[in-house]
Amino acid sequence: MWCIVACLASTANIAQVKVASLSVTGNAALSSTELLQHFELQPNSLFEKEILEQDLHALLSRYETIGYPFARVSIEAITPAQATDSMSIDIHLNVVEGQFVKINQIKPAGNKETLDDVIIRETGIRLGEEYNIDRVAKIRNRLNRLNIFSQVGDPELTMNDSGGVLTIPVMEGNTNTFDGVLGYIPATNGNDGYFTGLVNISMRNLFGSARKLNVLWQREGTNIQEIALRYNEPWLFNYPVDLEGSFRQRQQDTTYVRRGYILKVDFHLFDEFFLAGIFSYESIIPANSLTGVSLRSTQTTTTGLELRYDSRNDMISPTNGVLYRSEYQIGKKTESSQVTSATSSTVQKLELDAVWLVQPFTRQVVSLELHGRERSSDNIGIGELYRLGGSTTLRGYRENQFLGSRIGWTNLEYRFLFSRRSFFFGFFDTGYYFLPDNQSQGLSSAQAFNYGYGIGTRIETAIGIVGVSFALGEGDSFNQGKIHFGLVNEF
Repeated sequence: MWCIVACLASTANIAQVKVASLSVTGNAALSSTELLQHFELQPNSLFEKEILEQDLHALLSRYETIGYPFARVSIEAITPAQATDSMSIDIHLNVVEGQFVKINQIKPAGNKETLDDVIIRETGIRLGEEYNIDRVAKIRNRLNRLNIFSQVGDPELTMNDSGGVLTIPVMEGNTNTFDGVLGYIPATNGNDGYFTGLVNISMRNLFGSARKLNVLWQREGTNIQEIALRYNEPWLFNYPVDLEGSFRQRQQDTTYVRRGYILKVDFHLFDEFFLAGIFSYESIIPANSLTGVSLRSTQTTTTGLELRYDSRNDMISPTNGVLYRSEYQIGKKTESSQVTSATSSTVQKLELDAVWLVQPFTRQVVSLELHGRERSSDNIGIGELYRLGGSTTLRGYRENQFLGSRIGWTNLEYRFLFSRRSFFFGFFDTGYYFLPDNQSQGLSSAQAFNYGYGIGTRIETAIGIVGVSFALGEGDSFNQGKIHFGLVNEF
């Protein structure tokens, strides 16, 4: 987009000479003082060809941020300085600023299902604004975060009679995902082994509008299952605000049913920063057949905020970037039973997620994840506790094996890439939980730190991404390992 018309070869033999002065002509949008004050090469400094090249590149980059993408700079002359005792030179530069450009049209190219308006709004570029290379360079990441394109090309600038035309080449991918996991828990202590399962269906581009719908079903045991629904409406009333509603229900044996509703309003603060307001309602309904345990009916209402930063380069199989999410909620919990009057208490919830990915060597990726959850209130019941263990948290242990009002876990993976979404990996997980005392519900205070480790692979095939992992927990023998099969299919 920009070029430097300069013949620096003639300066290659200049050594140990000082720069007496720098001057520039042809500039109008920026004064000479504004241009030269950012140069690393300054009067009285030793002349270095590489530094001058860097300064010229930086000068043109600055022009590209203020609407002059066709600016050029040339070295007009390098002459011996006059009236100096030492060997020094004067450097004369000439700038051709070119046409001032405003973006008057944005043209998506290659999209067949996705609406043009969806792509245009996600660029973050307003029609009529001046060309800015920094803002244009962020378009690819912004569109990749939608997770509906298999490829996003570099934006291309052309001119017509009305101004600048920004063409965005995209290639649509399969935007519906089927994610299935099948697990087997071997027999222990006289108990029979059993299968666990998870089905997660995600539709990320309903009607070509980037609306999202997610449906989840999970079976953790013979009498334990969970269902969840989530819907996301992007750009409410054409403002950078997303509205999301979700429902989740968990049936825990014959003990209780837990239902939760969440409404979230997500504000796009900056390119990679998001702030959300959250309202949630949760109820726990004890089973009528429950005996021997004093489980009370509860209703909890909370409000809070979520801050999120996401710079990952791929939503399914990222190779670099950072994800950070923190959430805080506060509200009121009401407890009641058939034999006692209702009581109220304050409840607080805190969540933290952080993911860091880096490529130390070619085709190798290190992935480090840190997660934490904490819930505080009076008389925390078994239905309010967080669950830890299994294929998505602490591998090497049964699904949701541990309960706690405070839990934390880490996942460390070293991946060897076969292709963009195929790799072999070794992993090491750690987990911590704290269980508060609640004798009325049969809970005794406990806390522990555990770890798990193993190997796995994910292979992209014609039917989707197939994943297999083998994990061992602390002190496990080989025949006690946990095997998980997974399938991510896009259609």
